[in-house]
Amino acid sequence: MKFSDALDRKLEEIKRPPVLPIGHYIWQVEKHPEIDEFDSTKTGTKFERVTFSLTCVQASDDVDPDDLADYGNVQGSKNRKTFLFSNSPDDKASFERSMFNLRRFLDHCGVDENLAMNEALAASVGTQVLGELTHRPDPNDPEVVYAEIGKTAQV
Repeated sequence: MKFSDALDRKLEEIKRPPVLPIGHYIWQVEKHPEIDEFDSTKTGTKFERVTFSLTCVQASDDVDPDDLADYGNVQGSKNRKTFLFSNSPDDKASFERSMFNLRRFLDHCGVDENLAMNEALAASVGTQVLGELTHRPDPNDPEVVYAEIGKTAQV
């Protein structure tokens, strides 16, 4: 379908598509994770964010088949797995928890634990991981639901 084909559609005809159903999926790391910095508007704390772009390979047996049929083909669906690192010198424990969680994720991707972090991030590209997809409603708009990858495990 091309956008130009949809120019005659009335806005009232456009409905929110279904969200990827809850359950476990095999995900593939698409590219080297993005690393960026931002300031928390609530606390003023600086954070670094490591974001993995993931592509869905397939759904597991625990995903409802009717919900899958409503959603359509899940192969190629995109999602992210994000790790937040506080840059506050007073929050070393939080930083170390995030490092451990990132290490576990890389282990679930099958990355060699003897690599330095920069090498491990590069080695994660193209690996696969089993990830549990959950739904989180937007606190400001209950009609909006976000599909998020929570716990992971080796494939």
